[in-house]
Amino acid sequence: MTSAPDLPTEADPPTKAEPPIEAEPLQGQGALTRRSFVVRAMVAIGALIAAMVAIPVAGFAAMPFFRAHTPMKLLAGMVVPTARSDTWTDAGPLTDYKVGEPRLVPLQREITDGWVTGTTTVAVYVVRETETETRAFDIHCTHLGCPLSFSSGAGKFVCPCHGGNFDVEGNVTGGPPPRPMIQYAVQVVDGNVQVGALEPGA
Repeated sequence: MTSAPDLPTEADPPTKAEPPIEAEPLQGQGALTRRSFVVRAMVAIGALIAAMVAIPVAGFAAMPFFRAHTPMKLLAGMVVPTARSDTWTDAGPLTDYKVGEPRLVPLQREITDGWVTGTTTVAVYVVRETETETRAFDIHCTHLGCPLSFSSGAGKFVCPCHGGNFDVEGNVTGGPPPRPMIQYAVQVVDGNVQVGALEPGA
């Protein structure tokens, strides 16, 4: 014989429903935030690298637009410091020079460069053209200022840097030089050759 189930009594009040338990945040939400940070950091680093590569490339591509359209003039640092010497310097007797044969002559020149003055050795090419006419040239190529040498076999001035060529009159005969050789003022006094300042426009 089965016993009857216990019935609730007044001493045992009915059980109340427990409040719902709030769900804890999903673990995946924190991982998603970290992933977003990593992705953004990688994008920023990639953009920085792209900019570092693009800026030099863009500068190189734009270089022709900023390039000077006139031949570069030699500066005092290349035609040292004779460009600022206005005195006449003795280069020896005219009879020491043969017609049509350039001669490299070292000269002691008084120079003035701003507030600096002094004496320095400067080499020039002296060319006797006729019995009475003489020219003197600066030894630097008008391309990038390399010192010229005279080839007696070829009868011309030759630049060893980029192959520029000049005849004995200083005219360009080949290579990249944009203009003739730079000349000095020359005079003959009492049979002696004297070299003066650079010609205007040098």
